[in-house]
Amino acid sequence: MINTNLIKNFFEGKVKLWKSYWLVGELLNGIVLLIIFNLEIYIFNTNSSVAQIPFLDFTNLTSISKIFIFIWTIFISIGIWRAAETYKGNIIWIVLTFIIVAYRCYSLRLIFFI
Repeated sequence: MINTNLIKNFFEGKVKLWKSYWLVGELLNGIVLLIIFNLEIYIFNTNSSVAQIPFLDFTNLTSISKIFIFIWTIFISIGIWRAAETYKGNIIWIVLTFIIVAYRCYSLRLIFFI
């Protein structure tokens, strides 16, 4: 069972910045996106072209998957942003984190409008 305190601590920004960004924002996010992409292929029979697999075409996803990706991205972005706000190290890592998280949220428009 997932420890709810860990999820709560992440969302509140109480997890260290490197753990929030690298473990949740990159590793776990990549795994979740691959799971969603594979569910689309095997359950909903979308994105079934082999040529698209290396590039992960998210424009043909079902609405359920798009909404889940939207909510998931907002959740991890808030957790990473709050972790960056409480970070006590070099300011450059905070600024870079803010830029990357802002771009991640901005790029969500691509799954809905293209």
